[in-house]
Formats: sequence, C-alpha cells, structure tokens
Amino acid sequence: LVPVACRFQVCLPTPLAPIAAFVVPEHQALLEPIYEAQLLGELGTILQEMPHDQLAIQWDTNFEFGMLEGVFPVWFHDVKSGVLERLLRLSRHVPADVQLGYHFCYGDVQHRHFKEPADAGKPVDVANALAASLSRPLNWIHLPVPRDRMDEAYYAPLRGLRLRPETELYLGLVHHTDGVEGTARRLEAARRFVSGFGIATECGWGRRPPATSPELLRIHRESSLPVQPAAGPRRRFQWPPGFQRVPDEDWTHQPVDTFGLRYDTVENHGWYRNLDPTVEDLARHLADGQLLIDYSGGTGILLDRLNLRIFDRQVGTLIVDSSPKFLRVALDKFGDEERVAFRLLRWLKEERRLQLLEEVLGPELLARRADAVASTNAIHLYRDLPETLASWARVLRPGGRVFVQSGNIRNPQARESEWILDETVWAIHEVATGLVRNDPRYAAYRPLLDDEPRMRAHVAYRDQVFLPVRPLDHYLRCLEGAGFAVEEVTARTIEARVEDWFEFLSAYHEAVLGWVGSSVKVDGAAPGPEAVSDRLALIRHAMDTLFGGRPSFRCCWTYINGVRP
Repeated sequence: LVPVACRFQVCLPTPLAPIAAFVVPEHQALLEPIYEAQLLGELGTILQEMPHDQLAIQWDTNFEFGMLEGVFPVWFHDVKSGVLERLLRLSRHVPADVQLGYHFCYGDVQHRHFKEPADAGKPVDVANALAASLSRPLNWIHLPVPRDRMDEAYYAPLRGLRLRPETELYLGLVHHTDGVEGTARRLEAARRFVSGFGIATECGWGRRPPATSPELLRIHRESSLPVQPAAGPRRRFQWPPGFQRVPDEDWTHQPVDTFGLRYDTVENHGWYRNLDPTVEDLARHLADGQLLIDYSGGTGILLDRLNLRIFDRQVGTLIVDSSPKFLRVALDKFGDEERVAFRLLRWLKEERRLQLLEEVLGPELLARRADAVASTNAIHLYRDLPETLASWARVLRPGGRVFVQSGNIRNPQARESEWILDETVWAIHEVATGLVRNDPRYAAYRPLLDDEPRMRAHVAYRDQVFLPVRPLDHYLRCLEGAGFAVEEVTARTIEARVEDWFEFLSAYHEAVLGWVGSSVKVDGAAPGPEAVSDRLALIRHAMDTLFGGRPSFRCCWTYINGVRP
C-alpha cells in the first residue's frame, strides 16, 4: 500500500535537454523559448488537474551538466549563469504548496556517463546556488555518485553543501552491479563529509530490465533505515451500532433506471468542474472518523470526485436524495463500500412536503450527529429552504460545517458576460418562439404560439422544473436564520460546453420546450417521435443562435461555506 504521506511525483526534463539533443545548433536559441512555453503550459495543466498537497515536481537536469563540463555545445554566452538562470526560472512556475526537487545527472545511456566527473563539485555548486536563490522551498536534491568512486576525493565537495533545513539530500550511490556491498562502501565514504541523507540509484529505472527491480529494492531496503510511520493512531470511521447502512426499502430492490444512468454521465461534462472548489473545501476540513451528509447527492457524483481527493481518509458519507432512481444508481456504485450509506427523502402527500433530514436518519445517527453537510447544484431547488436548512442544523454537531454551491444564484459578484445556468432555459424559450414564427422549418408549430393559455401552462411547468432564480442575500438570510454563521462567499467562473449543456437539457426536453408537439404533464398526451425530433432540433438551433455558434459559454457559480456554532 502507498503510505498516506506519499505524493505523486511528476518528473520533467528541463526544456534545455530536448533542444540540445534534437535541434540543430543554428536553431537552438530560436526554438528554446517556444519549447519552454509549451512545456510550461503542460505543467500548468498538471497543476490545474492535480491536488497540490498530493503533487511533487522534479526537474531532471542532465544536459546542463554536460554543458558545465564542456561536453555539449552551448548557445548562450555565460554557461554557468545561463544554466542557473534557467533552473531558477523553471522553479518559479511550481507553486509553494507543490513539492519541488531537482535530479542532477551525468547521463545513463547504456549505464554510462557522458563524462566521468572529477568529483561532486559541480553538482554541489549548482545545489548551493539553487538553495540560496530560490524564492520558495526546495524539497529535495538528488546528486549522482559513480559506481567506482569509493575515494574521499569525489565526496569531499559535499562538505561545502549549504542546503536549507527543509531540503532533503539524496545521493545516487545504489548500483545494481555491486549490490549491498558496493553501496555500503560508497555510503561509508560519503558519511565522512555529509550526514542525514537518503539514498537512491544514480538515475531512473526506465532503461533497466524489469527483472532487476526486485534486487534493486532489496539493496535499498538493506542499505537504509525504515521510513518512520506517521505519529499517532488513525481514527477509523464506524457507523453507530444498529444503524442500517442500506435500508430495506422498495427502491433498493428496483432495477437500475436508464434515466438515472444517463444523469450520472453529467460528471463527464466540463461544467461539472464546478465541484472542484467544494471538493477542495471538504478536503481541507474532513478528518478521519468524521461523517459527511451529501444532501441531494443524487447518483453520487460528488462522492466520485471526493474519493479521488481523500482516498486515504476514514470518512463516512451518507447520500441523501429525493429521487429513488438517482439513489439506486448510487447504490449500484457504492453499495459495497462500508463507509457509504443511503437515505431516500419521500414526498409526504398529506402534508405536501418532503421529509426532513432528521426524519430519515434514524435514532442511532441522530445521536451521533454529522460533521458536515454538502449541497451541490441543488440548493436553488429547495421549495421550503428555511425549514430544510433548519433540519441540517438539527443533525449537525456544534462546529459542524455546511458547504453549499450552485450555478443558479444571482450573485452581485458575477461578471456581465456570465450566465446564470438555468436562465439559459428561459432564453432558449424566447429564441425558439422567434425561430418558430420566422423559420419555415418550424411553420407547423406556429399556430401553437397563439394558444396563450396553453403556452402559459407550459411556461408554468418549465418554471417548476427550472425554478426562478433568487438572489444571494436570500440564501445568506436563510442560512443565518437557521443558525449558521456564514464564513465565506465566493464566485467562480465555470465554462460550459454548449454540446454538454444541450445533452443535459435533452433529458428535460419536455420542460424546456414541451409546447412543441405535446406534453404528458400539460397536455395529457405524449409527443410523437417526429415532434420529439423537432423539439430537440429546435432546442439546439436556439442554443446555437443564443451563443452565436461558440462552442462554450461562461457561467457564475456561487460557493457558500458556513459553520454551526
């Protein structure tokens, strides 16, 4: 198993290396900045996609030492200054919360150096310059040690190494050829000049036969001290005794519904990156042994993302939703995971309301209480918002947190060019009515526009599915009225692809443009296949018109974090 403290290390060759290796000399100076910009763009993508507290970046520095040794030609005047300036420039693109290291190399083609170093002097000089000049922590430096260097002369420059306390030194003195015995002799020589270092092979294992890996691992194990475990025992998550993780209810025995499966694919849409800030907030606050309630958790899309982020933590999740179809998909995905439970909120017809949270938890969980409640892309749908939020407060422990977000909150921080997501549905309706009146392709539906009572009924049904947008202050007042202290409100720009949004709206086409053809909800009759085809074509035509043929549009997402005092 991978220890919790380990990070995912991405090793990147410096831009100088491929330019020196694969570009003719007369074009190297011209192409280097172009290649560097492209590589840094890819680094930016890595930084955007990977959680920073799980990421480490290593710059593999090879050709630089060939240039310092006079082996490779150089296209800049001052070799040492040029090399250092480039290495420092690269470091500035790695944020401080991402670990940074450098691997110094003298080549490993056919396990041979491009030049045998006289001693460790040049690597030590570069390491000292980086340590003195970096404006961020340097987490590790890896220096090469040739296999046949047991003499003090090679290691003597290590006495002048001036690394900061946070920088770990690794010496590449493990060699497969002479095993534990040769490693021990090199270790003994190095310890005369430096202490407190780790060991490694001189270069990576990519060019080695896989059959050598077990022996290399054995050499490392026998030549080094064990990694110290994290201090203190971890707190395991456990459901309280008597709590039924999967209730014995009718919905749990139904087959998985195709509509629920189709909805579950929305997490592949680009605009579902709106979950990323919430996942990061949850990762900052959730600890081992705690319980999260994913309210309106649907098919478990948030949990999919969260599991990737805090895979190493003992956190329980209760998915609560009012849709048995969505919950059934979540059960299919997470039913075997002991730390995931499920509860259905039923509609109480006589009382004309949805069950409250405390009504479905059961006495065992009510006594335990939850540590956090998250509501993603759903709070704008709650018809009795004050009572819903009050029910959250009643099941949260003191100090418990709420994490709320939606793309359907009217936020004064939104930019003028940003949409409120559901308002695109109203705009699609307006554009579609204009197309029907003026485009001969839709002439058959033109008379329907003049049936005002019917059109009003369809608009009313649409507004039941895509509710009118309420201002941010409304949500803040309701949260505070329920007893929460609002700690943070932020707005983020989220880009949505038109194709993805069309795919989502296609599942709700009866609410979007149900007046095209007929609607079971309003007219009492299902539309024919031709009408459904025309309806979907009109939705897409209206969207292309609305967004000017652009492939994407920008939305404003609002994030509200609070705490129960």
